[in-house]
Amino acid sequence: MITFEKVSKNYGDNQVLAPLSLTIEDGEFFVLVGPSGSGKTTLLKMLNRLIEPSEGQILLDNQELKQEDLRNLRLNTGYVLQQIALFPNLTVQENITLIPELKGWTKDKRVAEAKLLLEQVGLEPAKYLHRYPRELSGGEQQRIGILRAIIAQPRVLLMDEPFSALDPISRRQLQDLTKDLHQKLGLTIVFVTHDMKEALTLADRICILSQGQMIQCDKPDAIKEAPKNAFVESLFEGEEVR
Repeated sequence: MITFEKVSKNYGDNQVLAPLSLTIEDGEFFVLVGPSGSGKTTLLKMLNRLIEPSEGQILLDNQELKQEDLRNLRLNTGYVLQQIALFPNLTVQENITLIPELKGWTKDKRVAEAKLLLEQVGLEPAKYLHRYPRELSGGEQQRIGILRAIIAQPRVLLMDEPFSALDPISRRQLQDLTKDLHQKLGLTIVFVTHDMKEALTLADRICILSQGQMIQCDKPDAIKEAPKNAFVESLFEGEEVR
């Protein structure tokens, strides 16, 4: 379980995240929605300590996050970005198995798990293991990025607008894939998007942010049936929030 207790972030006199408190349950698919500058990526990056809170505290399994060993925290936190961040000089196998290698897994175990995961996402291991990122489509590269993030069974998977640069077909395929992996593996996922349609497709619970403020946090149907204000209502008009 992840708990934010009156967490805020300031840069000088500029407050980018007002004090907020919320809890993310184990195994929950938790989606942060809001326009650019709303504070959603700031909130996400606090979970692997790329950004530290100005005030308040974050607890992971009842332990304060800042007390965790930073290397261990990041080795146990999956992270998928919009910018597909595969290492171009490494093969698919080497990209996927990077974290398990750092954690001391044997080569046989690393390769076996990589093959199993590739099969789960519809990529034939014999065809893809020894390819390089430049030989893959954008959707295939992002699949590999997801596998690299989940292979070592992270406590939390962070996803920062991971599909927004993809074409609509690839985007929907990867939404379905991520939801399927979430259900199969019981992952705790914190996902950032500006697209309410995507949030409704994926989320167990949605947290809506605007100008650094948490506006509403609830299950998708509850928000849709009773939006807190006109801003929240506007998110359901079918347009992406920019």
